[in-house]
Amino acid sequence: MHPTTIPRAALFVLLAATVAASGDGTPRTYQHGTITGWSTRYYPAGLSGKHKFFELKGGGMIYQIDDCGSFQAGQFTAGQAVDYRVDEADPHDKRVYIRRDGGKEYKCKMDGAKAIEGAKPDASPTPAPSAKP
Repeated sequence: MHPTTIPRAALFVLLAATVAASGDGTPRTYQHGTITGWSTRYYPAGLSGKHKFFELKGGGMIYQIDDCGSFQAGQFTAGQAVDYRVDEADPHDKRVYIRRDGGKEYKCKMDGAKAIEGAKPDASPTPAPSAKP
């Protein structure tokens, strides 16, 4: 037997266990929201110039999001209904995931969030459709 066979096998088992644990089968739940508009910020010379931010209203909150990849490049419109979920597990990297056709998600950076005064939370969250038939 080759001397690296056991360490390689152990690494393979560890990686396989990590992948299995990350796909725990818990369905994601989404809330209904609406893109209410957008704003543009201008940065001082030497930084990024101007940057477009979108506002997503849902669940009694307004989220300011940007950096959604190809979805942001012209596909958000004011009044557009979306299903979304919020991930605030990492306080330095908060994300909003917007569900798109086919069950995939657009991963957006959350730049801010504020509660809407006097707002009631939206209806119960919508579970993601099962990927299995």
